[in-house]
Amino acid sequence: MNTFGAHACLIDAARNLSLRGSELAARIQTMENELHTMPAGLLLLSAPWTVDTVCRYLAAFRQGRALALLDPGIELDTLTELIARFEPAGLWQPGIETAAPAGYRRVDHGWIRQTDGAVVHPDLALLLTTSGSTGAARMVRLSREGVLANAQAIVRALDITDADIAPTSLPFYLGYGLSVLNSHLVAGATVVVNSHPVIGADFWACVDTYGATSFAAVSHTYELLARLRWTPLAHPSLRTMTQSGSRMRPELIAQLADDIGRSGGRFFLMYGQTEATARMAVLPAHRVLEKCASVGLAVPDAELSISVESGAETCQPDVPGEVIFRGPSVMMGYADTAVDLASGDGHGGVLYTGDIGRFDQEGYLYLEGRLKRIAKLFGQRINLDAVELMAADAGAEGATAAVSRNDEAIVLWCEGEAEPARLERISRSVAERLGVNRHGVLARAIDKLPLLRNGKIDYRSLIRAAIEDKAPT
Repeated sequence: MNTFGAHACLIDAARNLSLRGSELAARIQTMENELHTMPAGLLLLSAPWTVDTVCRYLAAFRQGRALALLDPGIELDTLTELIARFEPAGLWQPGIETAAPAGYRRVDHGWIRQTDGAVVHPDLALLLTTSGSTGAARMVRLSREGVLANAQAIVRALDITDADIAPTSLPFYLGYGLSVLNSHLVAGATVVVNSHPVIGADFWACVDTYGATSFAAVSHTYELLARLRWTPLAHPSLRTMTQSGSRMRPELIAQLADDIGRSGGRFFLMYGQTEATARMAVLPAHRVLEKCASVGLAVPDAELSISVESGAETCQPDVPGEVIFRGPSVMMGYADTAVDLASGDGHGGVLYTGDIGRFDQEGYLYLEGRLKRIAKLFGQRINLDAVELMAADAGAEGATAAVSRNDEAIVLWCEGEAEPARLERISRSVAERLGVNRHGVLARAIDKLPLLRNGKIDYRSLIRAAIEDKAPT
């Protein structure tokens, strides 16, 4: 960041070392020295959770260098495709042994271009992918002002202080994980940098060793932890939990909120998109049990509204339409090729989210699905996100995912449901709720729903599986 709190600290869990003050500044300066050896243009940064990677990110931000954060497990073909599309100044990945592509040469800290990279707009800070796969994906262009504004809004919304300690529990190269890092550094808090999987014992040993006060995860992670009978009460230092991503089961929300509440802690439900840097709305912890189906209120210095079919906007209760977000953290636009990197702000702080929602009488936002998650069955338009809620009401105990099979039937993939009789009951119940022929809804068993790298359900693979009538492997 350009600036961060005076007490900001990075803990290297792998080495049991802490960096703050002059030591942290010196490490960032070392990374700035690497930057000075690179030609002008966008840099691709392989982003595993290491202290050196975080310091490279901070060095680039301070020096006004645009970065594209990449999955450290990115395949070579995908990396080559990105280089061809965006003509970056280099790949910042020390120790890479793979030969550099044409037009680049290998150096100690990665590959550098033999000429300047594509022209980059001076306000551009980050390129992030909108999905779990970087290959051929559109990239989101984020400005420095937007990144800082979002970090500051989250500090206010969650009341993060310099006494807080957050472990790295989400991918660095995706918006939610990056937002956790940025907001804690801006607040002068501590970030425990570790690469342990969240469902493993080593991660929770790290939480306890360093007295982590907060934990961030997507819905599916909380589901996995629930199966392991995990509880925040087993980790006395935890005081704040946050969730964003796909919808959570009300029963699990109530359980987690009750558990952390018994130790005086708070559980926040959140709503965000990469196109708005990260989190756009927060449900206050004291309203979670009462309004667990809501994603809350706009983060500070931002606004939410609903666009109806006529194009008019409203904040009136119980009027469904597309959710619009306004705020300084809205992206500059998308990038598909190198030419887009030089473009300025094309959105003016306004984001049409593609989500369908409505407000209640108190102005709390409720999401009801995606504009693109609509199926047409027997001539009837059906919201597939609503179908998933119906499955839960029908008795599905695990996570569910609804997809359309060529608009001939809705296939409900039910995680952990193996009994044919139960699946048949779920199918019939949902079909009755929808008012369609019972053969129009097919509940199918699946051991585990496939996920993208960002933790969201991989609906594309489930659609293919529905067409082939067999669970994905």
